[in-house]
Amino acid sequence: MGLLEPRSWFSGRRSAKEWTDEEWVRRLQANDADAWSEFLVSDYSQRLYNYLRHKLPEEQDVEDILQETMTAAVTAIQTFDGKAKLTTFLFSLANYKVADFWRKRQVTTELTDIHIDPGMNAESVEFVEILQKLREEHRQVLLMRYYVGLGVDEIARILGKTYKGAESLLSRARAELRKGLDGEDEI
Repeated sequence: MGLLEPRSWFSGRRSAKEWTDEEWVRRLQANDADAWSEFLVSDYSQRLYNYLRHKLPEEQDVEDILQETMTAAVTAIQTFDGKAKLTTFLFSLANYKVADFWRKRQVTTELTDIHIDPGMNAESVEFVEILQKLREEHRQVLLMRYYVGLGVDEIARILGKTYKGAESLLSRARAELRKGLDGEDEI
């Protein structure tokens, strides 16, 4: 008799890091407590956190909205049909929570605070400063595409736009960013 395969030592269970979106959804919809525990510290949670850091002014607000988003996911996962990616589903929830946050505070001005890390070099700080000057919707779509790594189709679903509409918005956002990077005063 040969050696057992390493996976058989663990009853064939794969690590949560290896789960597909479909496996996550199936386990979460089944209210698998272990899956929910893993989910709260997963890459999904970290990506949401990073995204929210650029959408909200204070660390405490980021943590609160992340918690509200995850709490909403517990309920909403039951109606998730899997037609979209799990990231699209989660970022849509996060966007609703961010909108609620600003609505509750009756904020009508654009967000201007994007996290500047003290360890950033001068070029990075300049880039963040230019990003802060962009219109909110342009900053949002650029962050979703290049910081979070979402595809245009996911961005379209999150923002409630057609694919072409999201593509056009992304193109206008890139043009506005390019103007800022080229040193034009008015962006």
